[in-house]
Amino acid sequence: MDMRRFLPILLIAFAALFILPQLFKGGSGSKSLSTKNRGQLTLDAIGRIDQLQQKEFKSGGKYTDNLAQLAARDKVLASELTIPLTVDLTVGSTGKSYLAHVSSDIVSAVISRTGPTVFRSCRVLKSRTGVDCPVGTTAPTATTVTTTLPTTTTTRTTGTITTVTTK
Repeated sequence: MDMRRFLPILLIAFAALFILPQLFKGGSGSKSLSTKNRGQLTLDAIGRIDQLQQKEFKSGGKYTDNLAQLAARDKVLASELTIPLTVDLTVGSTGKSYLAHVSSDIVSAVISRTGPTVFRSCRVLKSRTGVDCPVGTTAPTATTVTTTLPTTTTTRTTGTITTVTTK
């Protein structure tokens, strides 16, 4: 039996088994989050933390610094923590004020509540992602002053934030 006669059939079978699946696999889409989605989920997480903190304050008269307690009450927040996010919660000594900082590789946001006063700040860390800070938040504006003396040069950068008071 001559094996050269079966060579074209073997090549077609090889292509069908190994090459064609690789070509068609690329069209199925990506399973990872886009940068825009990561940014939007980061902003959603800070909003959810604020809503949960307000509920916590209404029910117990104090804010909580326990992220696990907040995530247990909101399954969406728990799933958003897989982006990954860096979350810092700090509650004042009396429990009447708190600061939450949520950051991803795309955006960083801060919210702070003390009585009726709310501070919101947001900064997009990666441009051209399609993510913008929400209306009502301010990005700190930096002012840099450079002072040159005969022996030293000093550079000082200060930031300012606008206060938003709710009713």
